[in-house]
Amino acid sequence: MKNLNVLLASLLLASLFSCGSYVRIGDLTGISNRNLNDNEKYVLLEREVEAVAKSENDALEQAVDNLTKEHEGEFLRNAKIYVKSNGKKVKVIGDVWGIQKTNVNITTNASAKIELKIGDNIVFKRKGNIIDGKIIGLNPNSIIVEYGKRKKRVELKYDEVTKTE
Repeated sequence: MKNLNVLLASLLLASLFSCGSYVRIGDLTGISNRNLNDNEKYVLLEREVEAVAKSENDALEQAVDNLTKEHEGEFLRNAKIYVKSNGKKVKVIGDVWGIQKTNVNITTNASAKIELKIGDNIVFKRKGNIIDGKIIGLNPNSIIVEYGKRKKRVELKYDEVTKTE
C-alpha cells in the first residue's frame, strides 16, 4: 500500500511538471551562437529580456538566436536557462550585449566673431542663476559688468559671459 501511494504521488508530480511549467536548468555567465571579435567594444543593449523557442532538437540555440536578433545583439550575459519537462521548449532570460549602432559621442563646433564693447547687454552665471548685466568696462583679460537693481559690479573673464541682443 505504501508503494502504491509513492507511485501515485510521483505520477501526480510528473503530470504537474509536464503541464506547462518550466524547470530552471542553469545559469550561464555568457552564451552566444556567433564568433565574437576581441577587437570590438561590446556594450549592454537590453537588460533582462526573454525569448522562448520550440524545436525538436535545437531549442536552446533557437532561443538564443531569437533573443540576439530581436535586440540586434551578439551575445547574452547573465543568462538563465529554463526547459519544459519534455525538453522541446526552452526559455532564455538574459542581458543582450552587442555593438552600439548609434553614435552617442557627438561633438560639435561653433565659431563666430563676437565683438564686445561698452554698453553691450550680456548674461552670466552666478550661484546657479543666469544674471542679466551690461558691460561698463573692458580690460585685456576681463570685463567689468554692472547688474541688478542696486547696480552691483563684478569683474568676469571673457569666456564667462554671453552677449545678448
